[in-house]
Formats: sequence, structure tokens, C-alpha cells
Amino acid sequence: MELHGLRVYEIACELGARRGITLDRELLLCVALLHDAGLYPSAASSDTYVVDGRRLLARVVAPFDWPPERVALAGEAVERHHELRPQWAHGNEVELIRRADLIDVSAGVVRFGLDRRWLQGLATRRPRTGLVREIARLVGGALRTRPLTMLQIFLRPG
Repeated sequence: MELHGLRVYEIACELGARRGITLDRELLLCVALLHDAGLYPSAASSDTYVVDGRRLLARVVAPFDWPPERVALAGEAVERHHELRPQWAHGNEVELIRRADLIDVSAGVVRFGLDRRWLQGLATRRPRTGLVREIARLVGGALRTRPLTMLQIFLRPG
């Protein structure tokens, strides 16, 4: 999952660069590494895993005294990374993490304009080995222990 996070970070940065968007790269890196952390049992509560991930991210960055609006932006990016509709209104980083995660999880089937060669180079630098198996394990565990919260991620208004 660490490599998934690093790929999501690099994809988000590339998407932003291609659009000429100035990004908060530190925020993007923290979000990219923690956006799926709510799937792990140690971070789980009775809420959806994206809300659990948002709470975990807030705890992780708390010692660094980020301004509240920066913590909120990072939290939005974690919580909204599975939204079906674009999230530009919530911040560039929010939408770019959403797109980057979709690109990586789809193995480049969805590309949002990135060329296959660039994505293949990324996969060489940060191999995808084990990603599908680990996501299946985590999602399967979450479906067994809190099935209704997993469905809420995709059913809530966005």
C-alpha cells in the first residue's frame, strides 16, 4: 500500500503540473500515503473508512501545527477520494487525489490525459506488485466487519 500511496502522489503531482496548478505537495504526500489507512482495523471505527482515514490523518498531522484550513483540505481529500463526480470545488488537491487514486486502482485504464508511457515508467519505479491482492484483503475485511459503512461511501450525495 505504501507504493500505491507514492504512485498516487506522483500521479497527482503530474496531473497538477500538466494543468499548471500550484499544489501543496506536502499536503498531497500526507494524503496520498494515508488516504486508504481507514481500511486497516487499527484505524477503524463504526464510520466509513474514508471518515476514519480523515480522523487518522488529522491525528498524524496534529503535532505539526498545520492551520485548521489546511487540515480540513487534507481531510476533504481523504474523505472524498472515492466520489464519482469531480471535486474541484473542494480544492485542487482534493480532485487531483481522487483522479490519481482512480488512475492507479484502474491500472491506467482511466488516465485523465496521462499517456501510457508515463504510467508505465511510474509502474517501473514504483511496482504495482501485490496492490490488487492487498486492496481485496482490506476491502474484504471491511465488508465483513462493517458492510453498511462500505456501501455508504458510494451512496452518499457528493
